[in-house]
Amino acid sequence: MGFNFGGFGDKIQGLVDTFKEGGVGELLQKLPLDQLPVDQLLEKLPLDQLLSGSFLQQFTPFESLTELLQSGGFSAGSAEELKSLPQDQLNEHVTKTTSFSSLKDMLVKAAEFYSQRK
Repeated sequence: MGFNFGGFGDKIQGLVDTFKEGGVGELLQKLPLDQLPVDQLLEKLPLDQLLSGSFLQQFTPFESLTELLQSGGFSAGSAEELKSLPQDQLNEHVTKTTSFSSLKDMLVKAAEFYSQRK
């Protein structure tokens, strides 16, 4: 016999099942993305899928993540490298060059964009 906590256990199991079945897009729709820290957002999908060229071209003046980062004097080819960059400077760059108020805001929108396309 396990604990259910008002159905919360069932919700967790449903999310786990969705993930196991390859429903990453559906899983992203169920997560409170705006409440996750940047590092956890970056762990949800490969960086090239999350900040894809099609997302960046639609929502920023940049063609690619490389172009966005280089315009601010940054370089990162993986989520780990992106997480290691100075977040305050990266947030400032994102704020100045896009319509997003922070990297986190951009990642949340990117995850929503990805989940709608899947």
